[in-house]
Amino acid sequence: MGPALVLGVVLWLVYGVGRGPGNAWLYANLGVVLLAGGYHIACASLLRAFEAGSNRRSDRWHRVFNEASVLLFAAAVVLVVVKPF
Repeated sequence: MGPALVLGVVLWLVYGVGRGPGNAWLYANLGVVLLAGGYHIACASLLRAFEAGSNRRSDRWHRVFNEASVLLFAAAVVLVVVKPF
């Protein structure tokens, strides 16, 4: 995750990718990436709860939560490939 973020910032600041009109997809993708980072932090919190034996969530909730990452990363790929706006 770290190298991808650094290289994205380099593309934006050094090469000007995402500047100018018609590049709103980049900012939408940045929002998706920030959500994915929050998901990563939430996963770390869930792991600590499992390690401490204080998990309060059902197995169904964890299965649904697990699919959220797939949706986030699919949205990021679609934004990069299609560039809808």
